[in-house]
Amino acid sequence: MRRMAWLDVALTLVPFIVSAVLFWQSDPTFSLIFFSTNWFFFTLIALTVIEIPVLALYLRARGLGREYWQMMWRSGSSRSSVEKELDDVKWDGLRTRGSKILLLVGSNFVLIVGTVALFLMDDTPWTAYVLIQIALIFVNWIMLRKSVRLIADAPEEFLDERLVQSRNRAYVPAYKLLSGLILTALSALLVFAIVTDFSRDSDGFTYVVTVTWTQLQGAFWFFFGYAVMLPSMAVLWRDVRAEKSSVATVSRRAT
Repeated sequence: MRRMAWLDVALTLVPFIVSAVLFWQSDPTFSLIFFSTNWFFFTLIALTVIEIPVLALYLRARGLGREYWQMMWRSGSSRSSVEKELDDVKWDGLRTRGSKILLLVGSNFVLIVGTVALFLMDDTPWTAYVLIQIALIFVNWIMLRKSVRLIADAPEEFLDERLVQSRNRAYVPAYKLLSGLILTALSALLVFAIVTDFSRDSDGFTYVVTVTWTQLQGAFWFFFGYAVMLPSMAVLWRDVRAEKSSVATVSRRAT
């Protein structure tokens, strides 16, 4: 089921890429009977309408409906995948202290700098960078999950008590940081409304916010990226601090 889901994601990206190449600059309007929309949402809705009935019939025929939805609810982490990852040494290169720091810095760099770049871009062919930004977010998310051995996303019953406690302690700062990002965005919107009220042309009730498609994409993927990556980032940060404290303790004892 997990392999089928990842394969479906890969195949779904193909029509999005084709649509972007064909319609990004011209940006035509597509009709969906009751309303009109742009190429992105037309492709998304059309694929959903086509794929969901076929998927439902397949799951029913194979008797896999319950397993599929359990897998989706658990972020794709099954018991076998978690147990395999806990014993796996293939990705140990991502689990050294230097690699953890690099992953933390690199992930935040992609999210922050990439979003700023999208906000500064005009409607030019360079705005196709949003596709690169999406790919970079998913690559960093996968590497973060591999580095923490899926601990951040694994269901509680798949982990021992020590790992559960470590994961739960990491979730607190992750939740606080995500809440802080959302509150910052909402506060900025409120400040914009208050400043607009002081202008002569304002009626005190109506606010006009001009946002380009590229800027909207940048904002969405910024919050999406942090929402899915912050748990793993928090676990990595705790590991880095614990390793630093351990090294300092050993050095003091040696001295």
